[in-house]
Amino acid sequence: MYDVVTYGKMVADKGRTASYDRALRAKVRPGAVVLDIGAGPGIMAFLACRAGAAKVYAVEPDDVIHLAQQIAADNGFSNRIEFIQAMTTEIDLPEKVDGIVADIRGRSPLFAKSIVSILDARDRFLKPDGWIIPARDTIWGAPVFSTELYDKFIGAWGAEYQLNLNRARLKAVNNVDGIRLNAGDLVAAPQRWAVLDYEKLESTNVDGEMRWVMNRTASAHGVCSWFDCETGAGMGYSNSPASGERHIYKQLYFSWPEAVELMAGDQVEVRLRADFVQSDYVWSWETRVISGERVKAEFRQSSFKGAPLSPDRLRKRAHRFVPEPNEDCRIDSFGLDLMRQKLSLDEIAKALLAEYPVRFKNWNAALTRAADLSERYSK
Repeated sequence: MYDVVTYGKMVADKGRTASYDRALRAKVRPGAVVLDIGAGPGIMAFLACRAGAAKVYAVEPDDVIHLAQQIAADNGFSNRIEFIQAMTTEIDLPEKVDGIVADIRGRSPLFAKSIVSILDARDRFLKPDGWIIPARDTIWGAPVFSTELYDKFIGAWGAEYQLNLNRARLKAVNNVDGIRLNAGDLVAAPQRWAVLDYEKLESTNVDGEMRWVMNRTASAHGVCSWFDCETGAGMGYSNSPASGERHIYKQLYFSWPEAVELMAGDQVEVRLRADFVQSDYVWSWETRVISGERVKAEFRQSSFKGAPLSPDRLRKRAHRFVPEPNEDCRIDSFGLDLMRQKLSLDEIAKALLAEYPVRFKNWNAALTRAADLSERYSK
């Protein structure tokens, strides 16, 4: 979840916000019904109203939705916007909508549950002739050279202190991170990796290959990706390092375990995969650098390998593991039983304190636990 300052930066990103504004003006017809996914402080919902929408369903799971409601009242939109605090995948709407607007990306359109939410809303809520903003995202990639990136992913785990830090280095180079690059950091021409056409897209997973034949000598530290967002016909914005635009969204960087010296004529092949697992994406990237008949470099990397998972955590997630309730489970079960008896939080807190005096120092500590249960499980 974002804070208000970050939301403000998104609103102030003129290329992004103005592009959505133009697309909404082009698509919204008087009397239209619009769904705003991930409404945040409500900017897209307000722009849809200003474009002529008669009804907007603004759906946002974070508490910032209450700020959006207040801003709606300040601008005279309260009677046209219904605010719903939830994920769109968890709700039903009383009617089909004419259009969907969503800007729920991160460093990539493939971010958390963004694609899941868009496809679910399209299939359940959108009229057959309805529209989606953005219409599509095109994702590009290119090998890059950057000493700053090298220092961040590889150089930080060097031998300066006479310590063997290779295990940490291996984790670091299997992480995916957001970066800001310049056009000069690209050592080869961009190649298209994927096109996400939201009207036709069926899968949340994306798998594609990119290939380059070097026309010059250059060092490279990895591959970066970015997106061109098409909000409507002839409208959109890009976070490409070569676009000349500057947006809140950074590029996505996939490091190599070591720098590779590329020569003119070398072939660079990268297979990039994004697999949606539970609530976010696992990224995998396989790299081969071929020089003539020789494989100069070959790497197989994955963000799964970069996660510092403990053996105990993995053990508890194994399909054959038989869970045994711990004290936290017993406390929560006890608190939920009290909730079912329709007791107040004050009464639940007093009962928790009496039942588990060692775990709770005082009534305030017990009340905090009861309030957490209430927030998570009460209607």
